[in-house]
Amino acid sequence: MLTTRDLEIVDFLNEYKIASTTTIAELFFPSIWACYKRLQVLTKNKVIKRVRDSINNEYLYYSKRLPKQLKHALLVTDFYRELHKKAEIISFKKEPLLDDIRPDAMFAYKYKEKNYLGLLEIEISNKGFDYGKYERFYSTQNYKNHFPVMPIVFIVGDKVKLPDGLKVNYKIIKTNMEGLL
Repeated sequence: MLTTRDLEIVDFLNEYKIASTTTIAELFFPSIWACYKRLQVLTKNKVIKRVRDSINNEYLYYSKRLPKQLKHALLVTDFYRELHKKAEIISFKKEPLLDDIRPDAMFAYKYKEKNYLGLLEIEISNKGFDYGKYERFYSTQNYKNHFPVMPIVFIVGDKVKLPDGLKVNYKIIKTNMEGLL
């Protein structure tokens, strides 16, 4: 028998594709041990699937199939988890199309009694982040078709450097989520 929480976990995995035990525990359970037990039942009954992360030996859970860009998808859910710890998430939508850009997520959150808008970009490739697309989005004022103000662009990556002279508000976060808020 699936519980309401089980269905919420499955919905989360359907939406975000993959999540670690730590993320699921943080978002849905009062303790890590309760999480381990329930995820074991859900896996045994083939409601969800799991693989072991070779880096930290933690289980990663998914509902249908493993994402092709596993590390990328996992960083999206890690970001969500860490934002959830520090702020109230009002909305979080994966991969919206905003004119000619498609961030990894668009979200609204409340932090220290103020509301904010954010766009998430995961940058783990060696090609470097394309600041130009957001600078154009801002300078042409196309962001006003979607938002009342230009959102903060959160870039997750260990090799990201901010060049001088940018107009958009960027926030660089390490892949371990250091420096989030």
